[in-house]
Amino acid sequence: MAKDYMPPSDFLRALIDEDVEIEADDTATIKRLLSFFKDPDAANRDWAVFLLGQSEVDTKAVRDALIGALNDEDDSVRAEALVALAQRDGDLARPHVLEALSAEGVYPTVFEAAALCAHPDLIKPLRGWLKATGDKEVDQMVAEAVAACEASAK
Repeated sequence: MAKDYMPPSDFLRALIDEDVEIEADDTATIKRLLSFFKDPDAANRDWAVFLLGQSEVDTKAVRDALIGALNDEDDSVRAEALVALAQRDGDLARPHVLEALSAEGVYPTVFEAAALCAHPDLIKPLRGWLKATGDKEVDQMVAEAVAACEASAK
C-alpha cells in the first residue's frame, strides 16, 4: 500500500495507529473489523482485510470472510484476502492462487500468497511470471515463490 493511502474510517485508522489492538478473544473488535469487508469504500475494505491478515486471528468466520473477499470488485482487496487466507490455510488458498496467476495482470501480493502455499502445482504458472513484470522487486518475489514451491516438491 502507498505510504499516504489511508482508510476514511476512524476505527481502521485507530487499528493502524495501534490505538486499538486486534486480540483473538476480542470478538467485538473482530466483528467490527469484519463488517468493513462489506464497506462501500474500497480503501476501508482493503485496509480491513490487510489488518485482519496481519493478525493471528483464525476462526471459521474469519476464513469465510476472507473467502468472500476473494470476490471483491477491487483487485487490491482480493490480493490482500488471498495472502491472508494463504497465511491461515495454504491448501484452501491454492486454487484461488492458481486462478489469480492465470490472469493477464497479477498484484505482487499474489506471489507472496503463492510462496505461502508452497505447492508444486504452482511452479508452472509461476515460472510464466519469471522476469515478466519488469520490476526487480516483483521479479524477486516470483523467484522466491518458485523456490518455495520447488522446495515443497522435494
